[in-house]
Amino acid sequence: MIMNHNNTTLDICNDNLSYDTSVLASKIIWYISGVFWLWCVNMSFIKTDPRHVLSCGIFYCILIGSTTLSNLYLASISIDRSIMILCPMRYRSIVTRPHAICRIILICLVITLVLIPHYFYLHYDAKAILFLCNFTSSNNRQRIHFISLIHTILFVSIPSLIVCISSIILLNNRRQHKRKHKRTLSLNARRMHKRSVLIFLLSLWFFLSLLPAFIVEIFVLYDRFFYDDIRCSIRLKIYKILYNCFLIFSSINYSTKFYIRLIVSTSFRESFIQFICCQNHKKSSGLIKMNNKNKNKHRLLPLLNQNKANVIEI
Repeated sequence: MIMNHNNTTLDICNDNLSYDTSVLASKIIWYISGVFWLWCVNMSFIKTDPRHVLSCGIFYCILIGSTTLSNLYLASISIDRSIMILCPMRYRSIVTRPHAICRIILICLVITLVLIPHYFYLHYDAKAILFLCNFTSSNNRQRIHFISLIHTILFVSIPSLIVCISSIILLNNRRQHKRKHKRTLSLNARRMHKRSVLIFLLSLWFFLSLLPAFIVEIFVLYDRFFYDDIRCSIRLKIYKILYNCFLIFSSINYSTKFYIRLIVSTSFRESFIQFICCQNHKKSSGLIKMNNKNKNKHRLLPLLNQNKANVIEI
């Protein structure tokens, strides 16, 4: 950023870039530290559980709230991308800034009203066998189970399924474009095709990494509805294995998002390099202008050569 005051210039690193990168890094660090703390407690390396220090409601809201928000935002962006592919003539009237802002506000309201109160029905119990957080006995259990089912379907399975379907639509579009323009396929089109394959594989991995949580929720709900007083040791072992798999997969999923974005997105990679090197905005803008001039020259040279040839023929 360049600040002008009394004909003087002061070069400062880009504040927006540092803010976005720091927010992303803080989310990753917080999530990994929370999951690692849970894993250490599960492996008996640490005796103090984080849910006992904070509370079950605050801990799960901080740990899972950011993940749920990112999944819903990613699903919303995937829907917009699918609309752009399927309806190229009408997407400008459908995908607008007011619609995007309304969706962001709606997602925040849904999570605030549905997700956050659900976790405050939990209380820490050191004698609990599975999750160390039990439902309070004074609350209506059927209502709590119904909210758990809504959370499983609405916040876990549907967003990941939307992302998978959107990635399939994108991959199909890139394949059709490759078949039509097989001989005249540009370098950017080939890169986009490779990225569409990578996006499909990543979305499939994200969906499979969330499946253990979905299976655990369904099993727990089924047992609490129909076998509330029965304690089966085999079922509890299955629940623990699935829960540990969910912790491992979700930690890998969330910790690699930054690196995946760094590999896939060219603009994000350039911004991150600029942030790390603390490059001058004036120099970077000058380099961008020089690159644009060179591109324009390369585009105009064939046209100028054609015009010269036409003049000579005349």
